[in-house]
Amino acid sequence: MEELKETRNVNADTAETEGAKTGVKRDGFFRRNRGVFGFIVIILLFGIMFFQNGQMIKDMKKILNNSDNEIHEIYDDTKVIEAYKNDSKEGLDEEEAFLFDTLKETIPQIINDGMSVYEKEKAAYDWVFNLTHFDEESLNPLNGGTNEECYKPYDVIKNHKAICVGNATTFKLMMDALDIPCKIVHSTESGEHAWDVVQLDDEWYHVDVTFDGGYSKPNYSNFNVPDSMKDDGSWPYDHNEIPRCNGTKYCYIFMNAEEVKDMYSIPEAIAKARDSEKRIVAVTLKNSKGMTRTIGEYIANSMLVNNGEVSFNGYYAVGGKGILVYEIADWSEGNGEVSSEVMEKFAPIFEKVNEGISSDMNGY
Repeated sequence: MEELKETRNVNADTAETEGAKTGVKRDGFFRRNRGVFGFIVIILLFGIMFFQNGQMIKDMKKILNNSDNEIHEIYDDTKVIEAYKNDSKEGLDEEEAFLFDTLKETIPQIINDGMSVYEKEKAAYDWVFNLTHFDEESLNPLNGGTNEECYKPYDVIKNHKAICVGNATTFKLMMDALDIPCKIVHSTESGEHAWDVVQLDDEWYHVDVTFDGGYSKPNYSNFNVPDSMKDDGSWPYDHNEIPRCNGTKYCYIFMNAEEVKDMYSIPEAIAKARDSEKRIVAVTLKNSKGMTRTIGEYIANSMLVNNGEVSFNGYYAVGGKGILVYEIADWSEGNGEVSSEVMEKFAPIFEKVNEGISSDMNGY
């Protein structure tokens, strides 16, 4: 097997890291609904690149977007933030006044003067996450949920339901109130997705509350990540409007990565995290000789988890290091169900792409 080669630098002045490659992000929802999407994993493990099938892509997108093709407007919080800074609700409508009151009540509860900017950002991130936990019923059109009232901060805070645009605009509201520079990335070319970028110590980071959801606690795999972990082309956006995100100092994955001896030490690191009920495992290797993405996948598929599984998120270049990221999924944490109607629509598609493929994994 060929060793993976680094395809990009995290920073212009960062040395290339052998063996690390910008990984492809997996949408949290697709990982969590195993009942329908398990067959896709089998296809990937057997090396069948079915996404090259143009008709397949069209069929999948048609189903995924069958209940709502609307591109949602990005909420402008300027009026609310000005009122908050001036400590006056004068001229605000009912929804704006609600947001004003929320900021006045919430910020003193989660923020104190002794916090660093990073600590304030993380406290706000946790608060936004806890509003919804990535609510499957409202966010996922496959489950028949409505997203008419979950794309603005008012809706998210009041109704505790959010689609990606709602998470991004609510997080930006908090950042603006805390004077932390923040921009919203709104990708609409290949479907709709939105997240934020924030500036800490003159460096920018990606923050995706939505993709960190699905559990009762955030796993922080999408909290303060650089371009090398986020900008993989899955959700195209205008790079002239969004600054390059090369920060690593406050990248949660980078800050918490454990250094182990070599690739044969990775299973023990995953087992330790599993037994401690952690959701994310990030490791760097003292000796990366022989390490490839295929081996990373093999390790994940060989690990056992009660009522769950280990997923390999990717092999990334961050801060001059190659970081392998694993996610430990617990299916008992209420990830919702896929309706029989949706399963019926997927059935002919899976029959087409799985034709001639055995589901026996013993030979992997």
